[in-house]
This record gives sequence, structure tokens and C-alpha cells, in this order.
Amino acid sequence: MVNNKALSPIKQQIIDGDIDWTFTKEWLNSNDHDAPCSIKLSKQQGNRIKKCNFIYPMIDIQQRNYSHLYPLGSIPCIECANARDDNAHVGLCKEHSNQIINILTQAAHDLQELIITNTKDVGFDLDDTIRSSPLFNTTFDDVLPQSHPGYLLIHHLVPSDLTIIFYNYIKDKKLRFSLFLKFFSTLMSSIDTLIWIRRASLIKQWESTLSITKNKKRFYRQRQKKRAPPPPAPDVSTQNSSPRQNYSHRHVATTPYYRDGGFYDHHTHIHWTTSNYLHSGHWTTYRDNIGFNNIDLFLILQNSFLKYVFDIR
Repeated sequence: MVNNKALSPIKQQIIDGDIDWTFTKEWLNSNDHDAPCSIKLSKQQGNRIKKCNFIYPMIDIQQRNYSHLYPLGSIPCIECANARDDNAHVGLCKEHSNQIINILTQAAHDLQELIITNTKDVGFDLDDTIRSSPLFNTTFDDVLPQSHPGYLLIHHLVPSDLTIIFYNYIKDKKLRFSLFLKFFSTLMSSIDTLIWIRRASLIKQWESTLSITKNKKRFYRQRQKKRAPPPPAPDVSTQNSSPRQNYSHRHVATTPYYRDGGFYDHHTHIHWTTSNYLHSGHWTTYRDNIGFNNIDLFLILQNSFLKYVFDIR
């Protein structure tokens, strides 16, 4: 995970253990819908996973996927125009600062009320614990620092500074996860509305000025495939220059006794000339005439002058 290039903006937080992966997993897999499976749930969980992996389709990713629709070069942030519009810039944009301060202030109040309402014997130090938490520190100047735990929140990652409060004040595991999901769902709904959805609306307005529509993206691959130049014609001269290869087909005998220029099967020859055949008569009387195409070569020798040249007894 540390070597994942997409997660380079939070590499140091991963190394320092600033992310609680147990609670992050609970959040990514949580389902606040009535049905266990639905299109809305798949879309919701898919958006969470993309945001926490820094692969949500911002302008830089859209430009990569639809290069012929978007302008060339680095496209600046739609809101501040001071940095490249990408996932890492979400939350660091100066236009988000006021929204982030309001979100964290309200979240600190909601968390305190949630713990007091659902637990007993809460000490007076709860208020001090929440106020002193780095997560709820809103004294940053102008822009949210990238090392701030709130930067993890914006990307749907659960900071350890938040979960340590749940561990300290809610001992029951089942109740702890239940209250966490209730609190975190409200918190992330505010973040999505004030930051992500707002940015998506501004990007859509900017795309409309460039005549970039949803249908153009939908049929982009098909249209680019049609516009692609045809493959170059093969070079005829190169093909004709290569010499043709002549293949000689070897004659394969249909029987093991084929005798065209000699015995095809030497094992059969040995079988013919074994002592079992010689004791009962001349071996030529037991040969298979089918293997010689019904031509008795030895009979021809006996009836010609060649019998004096070859000993066929």
C-alpha cells in the first residue's frame, strides 16, 4: 500500500499509523439501505472506495480517459485555479477551508452529544478530550494542512484520532461500532454534500462550456474506433521476394510389410526369418503377399535366369 502511487498524498499518514483500518473497513462496507444488494448501494460503496484510493474521476482522470474531449496540458482547479485539479487537491483547496471548519465544529458537538446520550458515568474530561484532539483543531490558516486528520476524513478514511475517543469512552464493541457508523454517516454526508457534490456540479458546468456531454463520454470509445485510420496495406514486393517452399510428401505404407526399395518394417523381416518358420518349411512360403501388393517377387526369380544369380533356397 505504501508503494501505491495513487496513495502518495497520504503515504506518511500510512507509515505513521494515522489511519484506523478496522473502522475504515466498517465504514466502506456499511449499508444504510433497506436491501442487502442494490444499484444504489453498489454505487455508494464504489464512490467511497474510489475516494479513499484517490482514483475518483476528477478532471485529471477524465482528461486521461477522454483525451480528445478535454483540453491538453494540466487543467487547474475549477474553484481556486491555483493547483492541478486532481484527487489530492480535494480538501487542500482554499475554497474548502470554511466548509471544513464548519463541518469539524459541528462534528465535535455531535460526537460529544452522542457519547453522553448513549453511555453512563461519562467524566467531565470528555469535552477537553474532544477539544484537544488534533482532528477537531480548526486553528489552521487559510488552507487545511495535508497532515491534518481532517484531510483523511474528506477522503473517506477514518483517522485514529477519532477512533481513540470511541475506544476510551465506549467499552462495548458492538455499541462502539454502532455509534461510530451513526456518527460517521452524518459526518460524511456533510462532507460529500459541501465538498464532493459541490465540486462535481462546478465541473459539470465547466464541461458544458466545452460541449462535453454524458453521451459523448458514453460513446467515446466507439467513435474513436471508427475514426481510427485503417491498418497499412501489406507490402506486395516483400511478400513476393520470399522464396516459395516446396514440400515433399513421404509415402507412408499402409501395411508393415511394404517393400519399396527394401523392407519397411525390419521387425517383420526378423519375424519371418525366425527358426519357428524355418523348421516347418522355407520362410518364403509364410510371407504376407498383401505387403508386396500381390506380387510374388521370389516366384519371379525362380522362373527366370536370375535364379542362378541369387540363392533363394
